[in-house]
Amino acid sequence: MEKYAPIIERAIKDQMKSDKLYVTGDTSNSVSAKVYSQANSIAIGIDKSFIFDVLQFGRKAGKTQPPYKAILGWMKRKGIKDFTGKSTNQTAYTIAKSIGEKGTIKRFGYQGRNISQLAVLKIMKGLLSDSSAAYIKDVEQHIKKSTSNNVN
Repeated sequence: MEKYAPIIERAIKDQMKSDKLYVTGDTSNSVSAKVYSQANSIAIGIDKSFIFDVLQFGRKAGKTQPPYKAILGWMKRKGIKDFTGKSTNQTAYTIAKSIGEKGTIKRFGYQGRNISQLAVLKIMKGLLSDSSAAYIKDVEQHIKKSTSNNVN
């Protein structure tokens, strides 16, 4: 499982870029995959930022609008110009208000993008093939070891 964490992490970051959800790299850099093991299971968890959660699941309509000052920085990084007849602060406030009313990411139906699922689906076939081969090899070794110990 250790070798799959960086593959999944890279796939998520690549998905963010292909969906054009990448500006400065801060959110992408906040994503890291780690392997966790518990009693009878192993899982890969994704550590991420609050912003990643908004990209992943969207910000639903009717929620509190984000602070307009956060939008100011986003506008600058994205190169977004002021709305006609409005100052930069007014434009940022208008965008923040719209996010509060409608939600985020219009092109994805204001529902977020589900980046993790899309990324993993793209690499799933390779992961399954690789992990299946490793599992079969482990079973074969276990059987070989078990049967060699039982021979008189």
